[in-house]
Amino acid sequence: MSERYDVVVGAGLAGLTAAHTLQHGGEPDWIVLEKEAEPGGHARTVDVGGYLFDFGPHILFTNDAEMEALIRDLLGDNMRAQARQAFIYHAEHGLYTRFPFQAHLHGLPVELVHDCLVRLVEAVEARARNGFAPGNYEEWMRAMFGDGIAERLMIPYARKIWTVEPSEMDFNWIGRRVPTPDVARILAGALTDDVAQVGATSNFWYPWEGGIASLGRALAERVSRVELGREVAAIDVRRRVLRLSDGDELEFDRLVFTLPLCFLPRLIDELPTEVADACAGLAYQGIFNVNIGVGRPAASDKHWVYFYEDEFPFHRLSFPGNFSPRNVPDGKSSISTEVAYSRHRPLDRETMLERTIVSLQTAGILDRDEIELVHAEEILPAYVIYDLAHGRNVATIREWLAEQRIWTAGRFGEWQYFNMDHSMKSGRTAAEAIISGDSG
Repeated sequence: MSERYDVVVGAGLAGLTAAHTLQHGGEPDWIVLEKEAEPGGHARTVDVGGYLFDFGPHILFTNDAEMEALIRDLLGDNMRAQARQAFIYHAEHGLYTRFPFQAHLHGLPVELVHDCLVRLVEAVEARARNGFAPGNYEEWMRAMFGDGIAERLMIPYARKIWTVEPSEMDFNWIGRRVPTPDVARILAGALTDDVAQVGATSNFWYPWEGGIASLGRALAERVSRVELGREVAAIDVRRRVLRLSDGDELEFDRLVFTLPLCFLPRLIDELPTEVADACAGLAYQGIFNVNIGVGRPAASDKHWVYFYEDEFPFHRLSFPGNFSPRNVPDGKSSISTEVAYSRHRPLDRETMLERTIVSLQTAGILDRDEIELVHAEEILPAYVIYDLAHGRNVATIREWLAEQRIWTAGRFGEWQYFNMDHSMKSGRTAAEAIISGDSG
């Protein structure tokens, strides 16, 4: 080993955007190493018998002009803009309401709506008297929307997707993730269904062809050296050597790390105790996708639906053929469900397929004899859990990595709840820091 390399570890959207920015910013010699056979990270798509399923459902949206320009440039004509059709299913009442719940109470039983609005007013009055200083996610929901909205949907849904009690979570991740309509908007949504939708995803983009993988592939084509099937097995920080699973070793100078921070103890033998402890303390959950090919057109006119009641194992399902008709064979449709699991709520793999099918029948979405294929996919980690130690643990890890001149980027490299545009921006930010000479 006589040559040193500058390396990006991971060809997800963050790693590819970092490499793209570096190579177009006067540093053309960066290498991207990716263990999978294709680029994109979690933004990948699988073809199962002519049905396209994303590696976890994805949509594109952004309020960052720079990222919007990059996404539009990458996808070109292969980008379909559409208005969101997202709903919440209420099995107890046998009906759907629009997402988000707090902005679309209209159509629910009058006594339920009344309770939600009374509790909302109480929460507004309490904030006026006492200020707004929640200590955790549950307190944030109650203080923002009142106990009625919080208890009837938001808290049950939070438990379902995060697998932990929301009282054990921080709330600094919320941003665009939890729409926060004002009181006037909530009141309007309780009185009529004829109200404009709210939230960052009210309009979104999706590729016409190739599923969400089209974005990562287009980005990888702009990067000069992406080596697929090259898994990093160990990082020797002191000697600055990467050992690959195929036995090769690469000496590196600068490194951009986009893999999950929780993997560091298996990659770096000599982590300081406090860093290893912080890695062990990182909380995350996985997603078990059950993907179903349906032998009839138009299984639904919706894009996705949320399920907060315990009788349904999944917290959300989507209809990929409604994101793009080219995600399904002619005359067919498809369904993709998401089941959250973690060490707090283990996944029962043996029963989940059957439970999912039964639940879809219960909701009147699918008949068993319409099923053409069933495909399961596990994603782990899928989402970062913002437990109350999140900020402290992440700061400890990233500060140590920066001291080693290792830059981090992406959802799992920064250990944040990033959308795709956030991940791309994160990669660009890391690259710009390197180009400007800032430390990691």
